[in-house]
Amino acid sequence: MRKNIRHGIVLLILQIAFTQMDVAYVRYFKDDRNFMSNLSMLSTDRRGLSHLAVSYNEKNLPVKIERYAANGTLTKREMLRYDKDGKLVERGEYDDDGKYQRLIVIGDQEPWSKEFRRWQFPVSEPLSFTDQRTHFTMEDGRHVSKILFETIDGQEYGQIDLDYDYLNNLGEERWRNLPSGRIIRRFKYQFDVMASIVQIWEYNHDGDLVSHMALSQAPADELYRTPPPRTGNVLNEADIIAKEIYEKRIIVPHGGGLIPKTFWDELILSNGDQLMIDFVSLNENGIRFRLKGEGELLTIPITRVKTLTSRLGDVIYPKPTRSGL
Repeated sequence: MRKNIRHGIVLLILQIAFTQMDVAYVRYFKDDRNFMSNLSMLSTDRRGLSHLAVSYNEKNLPVKIERYAANGTLTKREMLRYDKDGKLVERGEYDDDGKYQRLIVIGDQEPWSKEFRRWQFPVSEPLSFTDQRTHFTMEDGRHVSKILFETIDGQEYGQIDLDYDYLNNLGEERWRNLPSGRIIRRFKYQFDVMASIVQIWEYNHDGDLVSHMALSQAPADELYRTPPPRTGNVLNEADIIAKEIYEKRIIVPHGGGLIPKTFWDELILSNGDQLMIDFVSLNENGIRFRLKGEGELLTIPITRVKTLTSRLGDVIYPKPTRSGL
């Protein structure tokens, strides 16, 4: 429940940032190389050519990049955001409705990456996370489906997969070590809308159940005990959660849980063969996955794949057509 709330807050902030963007002027560039070299072109020269239309703010910083094909079709929109010192901190791709589909957050203070590193890496870890990147994927413009972490030199070190049920509630969260693709932590969520209760099962890297928690959602009139304005480093909701825990709503059954320990994605090949796999990622090289009962990370070309369906029944490949985007 807390992660669902956090997703909503993140996306709300992004929507506000988009609507408040101020554009002072626009320049045109033939390609990314010319854009980086600051070699612009006349607006009249762009007709019939693929090009970039870059919007700048009053500080002469690029805040929006629109990429056009030679026939004038818009192929991609990006927005850039900076901190008070003019350092780039966010770069996102968004659709016609201003909803983000992909977002890159720059810096080692991004909350998801901080929590992942705290869990996975010792203090003596030799990797440097300064100016690291966190990649958020939100293909429907509303729900974060994947979070990828990489260092400034492009080394991917972790990934979080997020699956949602048919009511768009968070159903499962899987933390993976990269480049191995192995699941190191997993959460299973179950929402009871009528009772306003969410149950959370947590599993470790061996698939063993380590905790089971049930939390009630606080009534709206009890959520904040301190009336506005609320100042200081105090999160009033924590009192509600702490009270639930104190009243013995936490269950830690050692042994089998109510939720099966392992779920598998279904891969159907072009020849009709069916494989039960642990899907890791999809890129230009193909589908990366691990076979059931195997530890090695494998890649299969898209040309050999007919369909890929997630463990929750959602079609991963081929990508379903979404209306309104």
